[in-house]
Amino acid sequence: MIITNPVICPRNENFLCFVILMLCQRMGDFGKIMDKTKFRAEGDGIYAFKPQPDRYLAFFKNGSKIIVTNAYRKSGDKMPKGEKHLALKNRADYLIRNPDEEDSK
Repeated sequence: MIITNPVICPRNENFLCFVILMLCQRMGDFGKIMDKTKFRAEGDGIYAFKPQPDRYLAFFKNGSKIIVTNAYRKSGDKMPKGEKHLALKNRADYLIRNPDEEDSK
């Protein structure tokens, strides 16, 4: 997988953007990330990319695209329930706006 689209990083956090892009590229190249400190299934078809200290919630579409729904800065041991709810809501909204694209859970 080669990432060709430029990414604009908020707050000039170029290193964090680099890390998340590398995690996505690793997923594309190998189909999985074995290190649970970097990637984890959160249930309901939502997955978390976990570069410290941030969390990027995403889902897979057609088995080949990674759609990041939302992100947050980790502040405790558990993911806030509102973040997963927001990811599910954003996924549903995305799929409504793109009906020709199937969701792969």
